[in-house]
Amino acid sequence: MQRFFTVITRVLQVMFVSAGAHVMASSLVLPTTAQLAGHWQLHQKDKVCALDLLEQANALDGDLACVAQWLGEKPLTWTPTPDGIWLMNAEGSGITHLNREQADEYKGRTPTGLEVVLQRTP
Repeated sequence: MQRFFTVITRVLQVMFVSAGAHVMASSLVLPTTAQLAGHWQLHQKDKVCALDLLEQANALDGDLACVAQWLGEKPLTWTPTPDGIWLMNAEGSGITHLNREQADEYKGRTPTGLEVVLQRTP
């Protein structure tokens, strides 16, 4: 009888975990590059760098030298994720992930631990 209850308990645990994972996965929607493309500003304290997310080839434009000062290397491409935006180097490796905080605002950390904020410009 105890074995029966153990099996039932494990089955219920798996069902609850699976249901939770499904709800979480369905709440994260991958934005398109077209939705995120446009003019943005990357802020680090009171300093600002202009950054353009281009839809074509997920390229970046703007003051990339300014951005590279904080990130340690120049980002050349970007890609949306369900919970934010990755900025990537020439090899396609992620430099930093910016987490979505609210509409048109993303926050991340530089390799040295400084907080940066990406905000869409009007």
